[in-house]
Amino acid sequence: MTELDVRAYATIVRFDTVYVQHFKCNLGMIRYSYPVLHNWLKGMYFNDEAYRETTDFRQIKENYTKSHFDINPKGITPVGPWPDVEEGYEKDWSKIHAGSIDMPEVLEAEKRFG
Repeated sequence: MTELDVRAYATIVRFDTVYVQHFKCNLGMIRYSYPVLHNWLKGMYFNDEAYRETTDFRQIKENYTKSHFDINPKGITPVGPWPDVEEGYEKDWSKIHAGSIDMPEVLEAEKRFG
């Protein structure tokens, strides 16, 4: 485990749980659009007890949704996604293939702005 693993975990574990809904980062989710990152996240969460014990998804969700009134004025906290972290860590990384954004609108925007 490296310092990068520790630092990246704090952001990536929050992405599907908070950033997709709360900050409207919704062109893809770690669990569906980024299989390599998703597998890495599952490995960190399920293979290291310290990550499971110190990751409180309820607290993460409520901290963002109940404190950013300019983004979420009613303080609504979503239940999902469920499960917080999917099971099924793949030890053989050669079986994991990089994902891609395959939404036609996004691909067209990339062409216009790229």
